[in-house]
Amino acid sequence: MRTDYDALVLGAGVAGSSMAAMLAAQGWSTALMDRQRFPKHKVCGEFLSPESRLMLSAMGLTEKVESLEPHVISRISLFLARGGPIELPLPGTAIGVSRHRLDAALQRHAAAEGALLLQGGTVTAVIPYEHGYIVHVRQGGEVIEVTARIVVAAWGAGGQGRLFGRYDNQVEGGGRRKQRSVLAHERSSVGVKSHFVWPRSTDSPGDAVELYFFPGGYLGINGIECGRCNVAALLDREDIPRSHTTVEGMLKEAASRNAALQRRMRDAQLVQGTEAAVAPVRIGKHPAPWRNIPHIGDAIGRIPPLCGDGMSMGLRSAQLCAAYAHRYLAGEWTYEQWRMAYTRAISSQFSGPLRWGKAVEGMLRHPAASRLLPGLAKLAPRLACKFVEATRLRISSLSE
Repeated sequence: MRTDYDALVLGAGVAGSSMAAMLAAQGWSTALMDRQRFPKHKVCGEFLSPESRLMLSAMGLTEKVESLEPHVISRISLFLARGGPIELPLPGTAIGVSRHRLDAALQRHAAAEGALLLQGGTVTAVIPYEHGYIVHVRQGGEVIEVTARIVVAAWGAGGQGRLFGRYDNQVEGGGRRKQRSVLAHERSSVGVKSHFVWPRSTDSPGDAVELYFFPGGYLGINGIECGRCNVAALLDREDIPRSHTTVEGMLKEAASRNAALQRRMRDAQLVQGTEAAVAPVRIGKHPAPWRNIPHIGDAIGRIPPLCGDGMSMGLRSAQLCAAYAHRYLAGEWTYEQWRMAYTRAISSQFSGPLRWGKAVEGMLRHPAASRLLPGLAKLAPRLACKFVEATRLRISSLSE
């Protein structure tokens, strides 16, 4: 196995696979590594927004994604604890497709462009040296060394700071101790998902993504391929997850807390083997695009799931990072120029959606919202749409 590369991308999800494909297409020797084996089910809304589709089109992936038989989505329905629904149109056509299919398709695309996919290896250390990085990978009972001029973090929201040893203290915006104290005061949640089918297709959500709010969290339902629906929930860690040990149990308990959701899920049948859970889930307010190495996707900061734009942010961060990495690898930029340009771009494009996403999430989960927001949305529908737009990437920025 080759052990030296121009680029090593750690994490083979939406952002990582896209980044690896773009670098490989430009002629750079690229390895895409993930400790998991694919295809696999992941906790995700499985919702590709109009913004995501625009970026997939720019990457030449429209036909490949359409071949996955996605479900077409055109509107949002919000069901608050004591009111609703609030019906809002999407600013374009969205689609629903499972990560089980999407991730595998993007990995195949990266391989077709020339990237090498390495699955089932655990990275134990990332060590800077004069020509880039030495990466220790444990695969089976063997530890191998991989060298790369650049390493990109696409490992999701969990973080892998321990890989850097003493370098981990060099966190921008404050040291490690300060970062931990901030996280200690944030609400910690558990994410769960599973696929469901309804006995009659007329009982499913149709062309809407439905969001239900209840004490202890919120839950989203939208169609995906093969007549299935993805049901994903974000639950306060100290509430429902404390009394249930299965994903199915947590989702049933969540449904019992919202009358409209209980009616929706009454005849739904869980598809065995599609369940997944992740914890802790912490929603970021500020993007963190560079900590020792560049970060893309959820590694930058997780956007509130209810905003439905997480995958577009992953794709956009991969686009930006790949373009700037190419300039560094080609000798046009220094490493510091790459870091500064990428950090500025992510801060400029992501800070607003992250802040507004956190604010909208808090507002919709507030008890008073159940009484006030349905009426406000009917009186001022354009204002309600503006709140939704504020949580998303600007279409105009995607062509910059």
